[in-house]
Amino acid sequence: MMKILAVFFALLTAAANIGVTYPDGYEPFTGAKAAREAFLNKKTVTASAYVGEADGEPWSPDDEYLLSDTAVLEKDPEKDFVILNFSDMHFSDYDYRAWTAFPEEATMRRLVNRVKPDLITLTGDLVCGDDSTYYSIHRLTDLMESFGVPWAPVFGNHDDEANCDRNYLADVMTAAPHCLMKKGDPEMGVGNYIVNIAEPTADGGQKIVESLIFMDSHKTQPNEKQKAWFTWAADGINALTDNGAEISLFMHIPLPEYRYAYDLAWNAEEKKWNEGFDAYGALHETICCERDADEQPVQRGFFDAVKAAGTAKFVFCGHDHMNNFSILYEGVRLTYCMKVGKASGFQMGYDGGTEIYVGAGGVSRIVQDTVSFGPVVKLADIRV
Repeated sequence: MMKILAVFFALLTAAANIGVTYPDGYEPFTGAKAAREAFLNKKTVTASAYVGEADGEPWSPDDEYLLSDTAVLEKDPEKDFVILNFSDMHFSDYDYRAWTAFPEEATMRRLVNRVKPDLITLTGDLVCGDDSTYYSIHRLTDLMESFGVPWAPVFGNHDDEANCDRNYLADVMTAAPHCLMKKGDPEMGVGNYIVNIAEPTADGGQKIVESLIFMDSHKTQPNEKQKAWFTWAADGINALTDNGAEISLFMHIPLPEYRYAYDLAWNAEEKKWNEGFDAYGALHETICCERDADEQPVQRGFFDAVKAAGTAKFVFCGHDHMNNFSILYEGVRLTYCMKVGKASGFQMGYDGGTEIYVGAGGVSRIVQDTVSFGPVVKLADIRV
């Protein structure tokens, strides 16, 4: 049996590496090799936890906002900057999700090859498992590096439930050449950072057209220090650009406003969207924002900070695998990103990714793709 499995994994490893290149000096596990090693070394890997250092830089409201402290990606003035988002991969070392990762990897490669993104974003629950995610995080990191484009992840509520804490997971990813993640202030979690998209100008400078803010939503929603940091980040880019750069926020767990927006926008009796909300998509499961003992959304005021920024127009999240709606609510578009793959709970027909197009004036289009039935199908094509 072991020989048969060894041959099987060898074939998968060879197939996975066809046409795949990695940066010089980068040593990949590859999906098949990671799965094989996880299978063979289960007792060894689960014997101890993998803990990283909380070595992010402390943040103070008195800090100066500097572009040099952010990642700046160049946009071609002649075309849109394209972001491709994947959410809720749930890679795992040992259970059935270790096997569902193979078709999931194929889906991700297919969409990357089709969309040709300038940036790939990941909105949480990258890995999960009761025992070990040691091999899973290497497997995911190798997959992302094989695309050869910058990528920016945030954590979800399941990422640190096995034998790797968030700092260790972040250490693995940030060691990869194309990963833009920064840990940030430990008091705010792991993975609070900024990516700015800029067009070159005729005088040799650059014009920021979109500021992407990535936040650790923990297992609930951002904490008070994160709210202050978000306001500082928004004020900083607004001051640098004279309010000329739009802001988009990426996090895992939906804010309570997703629930408020849906309740207002959806006409349950007539089963259609009400006018005036510019809403798309659908809801197939309860909106899983933070709730109290009476199952009511817990309000911590973070959305007030988003609105107060003035230029923050988009929030993208994951977490709820069976929802893909996008609603314009109080001047901010709240969007569920498409779940990729069938690991953990999934809605039939909702296996894909989300395309986000950034023009000279900011986000201009959001496309939700599914590959569930063979061809790539656009479930929603939102012009904003």
